[in-house]
Amino acid sequence: MKILIVDDEMNIRLLFKEILSIQGIEADEAEHGKKGLEMVIVNDYDIIFLDRRMPVMSGEETLREMRKYTDRPIYLISAFQTDEQIKRLKSRGASGILMKPFTIEEVVNIVQKYTK
Repeated sequence: MKILIVDDEMNIRLLFKEILSIQGIEADEAEHGKKGLEMVIVNDYDIIFLDRRMPVMSGEETLREMRKYTDRPIYLISAFQTDEQIKRLKSRGASGILMKPFTIEEVVNIVQKYTK
């Protein structure tokens, strides 16, 4: 399994990598959407975790561009979402929303959903 984590916060990327390594999964990381998009163009990821608010290229813009290259699950990471925003993001291609602060179990459950 190959996973990409796109988040401008190094601590979030490290937390994801630690959670995934416990599951025996390695992950690539990108510190902004533009780099994440470049990585999606040349790699085939099974799951992408994408922060909604980032410099250089927003999560929503990155999601839109990534959908041109992959139909794999993309989960947006966000601290603030209304039901209407969640519905809009899903209609634009998000597989789901991972709300901050998230738990280890939430990340593991998402990953296990696609490893079966």
